[in-house]
Parts: sequence; C-alpha cells; structure tokens
Amino acid sequence: MKKYINVLYKDSIKKETENRKFGTNKKDYELADKMRKELLDKLGVESNYLSDLVYQKIIDDRCIPILTKYIPLFENVGISLNLIQQQFYRKNNKECSDFLEKWYLDLKKNNALTDVIENVLDNAFVKIGDKSKISFYIDLIKENDKFSLVMVMLGKWKIKEAKLVIVNRLENDKIKTPSIRALGYYKDKSIIPLIEKHMDLEYSGVRTEAKSVLEKLNNI
Repeated sequence: MKKYINVLYKDSIKKETENRKFGTNKKDYELADKMRKELLDKLGVESNYLSDLVYQKIIDDRCIPILTKYIPLFENVGISLNLIQQQFYRKNNKECSDFLEKWYLDLKKNNALTDVIENVLDNAFVKIGDKSKISFYIDLIKENDKFSLVMVMLGKWKIKEAKLVIVNRLENDKIKTPSIRALGYYKDKSIIPLIEKHMDLEYSGVRTEAKSVLEKLNNI
C-alpha cells in the first residue's frame, strides 16, 4: 500500500509541475503557495508542492485554522476535498467538525453541493466522530440516500432520536444495506419484522446484511 501511495504522490507532483508550467489552475496554485508559506512561517511546516499537503498529514492540530481559511477559496473543489481527506480526519477534533458543518451549510445554501462533496464529508464526519454534532447529523440523514456512513454511526451510538429516521430510510432508500446495519445496533426486537421484509430482495448484499442483523436480534 505504501508503495502504491508513493507512486500516486510522484504522479501528483508531476501533474502539478506540468499544471504550473502551463498556467492551469493558476489562481489555485497561487493560493496554495500562500497557504504553504503561512504553514511554514507559523508552524514550521515545510512543503515544496501542494501535493505534499495532499499526501502527507500535518501532525500539529494548529494547522487547522490556517487550512480552513484557504479551503473554501479554491476554485477547483477537488483541491479542497483532497486537503480535507488528508488533514481533517482527526478524531474528536471539534474545530474540524465545526468548519465542515459550516462549509456544508454554505455549499447547500448556494446549491453547490455535489455527490462527491457529500461523500467526502460523510467520511470526514465519521472519522472525526464529534458527538456534539448529533442534531446536525440527524438533519443530514433525513434526506434519503445521503450520508449513509453518518447514519450507521448514529446507529452504533444508539441515538434514539435517529431511529425513526433510519426506519423511514429503510423503507425509502434505494440502498437498503446501511439502514439495515444501522438498525441492528439498536438491539430492538420490534425491528425484526421490518428487516424480515427485505430477506426476499434480489440484491444479495441486502439479504446478507438482513440475515446477519436478524440473527443478532433473535439472539438478544
């Protein structure tokens, strides 16, 4: 895996070098250079390329206020998402989750959300696992087919207020498996009839998950 990442890292540097040479994403690279300089001046974080920050995690949590200042400014949202994936997966870091919540709400307000952005944020919220955001997480999963990882996390935490939302998603989502998995964590036998209805679906993944959850619930 490490060798594979090194190959990707080298390819990223090559692409960045070519982009800079031909003026591709010029404004974004100029912005990235300002960000790299600020990280160096304030925290002593050395980097030669934007790619360094995409493939190497900064250990010092004090980098987060600097990164949050620049992430919303990139025209190429892929740069923002790459930085989030590398730098924001910090367990219980409220500063990270506060920023991501605000960024999500701003993007939603401006109709700028995409499936890719939502998937990255879904992963990020779970990796951080900030329990002070439970009300926000419940709002996230109220929209069918969105934030399935967050939904499963709420199930693991056995959040009572999320249970009815998950039951509704079980009935309406195109993807049933995460809803079944999330409900299984509640260890509530009244859920059994809801799960049983999905044992006859054509998708083997759904049937397998339903079988596993039913076995767990029947053994309570």
